[in-house]
Amino acid sequence: MIEVIHEIERIRLAARISQAEISLALGVTQGHYSKVINGKAELSSKLQERMQAWIGAQDNAGHETTTARRMRQLAVSIRQQCMELMHLAGLPGEMIDGSHRS
Repeated sequence: MIEVIHEIERIRLAARISQAEISLALGVTQGHYSKVINGKAELSSKLQERMQAWIGAQDNAGHETTTARRMRQLAVSIRQQCMELMHLAGLPGEMIDGSHRS
């Protein structure tokens, strides 16, 4: 379980991918991703499976084009802005990111 966290962080840092970008790909919030990798939240089996799938996809993806990377960065930015807007409007975040908050 710990190995997948170390591996995903190794790849993320080497590729200079932000936590926000990877959390979007994994379907969790950046805050939750940060808590998991820092041991402040438990790594669920579902998230572990998604992390393993993401790691496998990186092995097969090759090099990303500049355009594709910029599009991904813009998607992350738009998502973050939508989350902030939802928060300011007092609407639940699940409407944007599908996460379950208690």
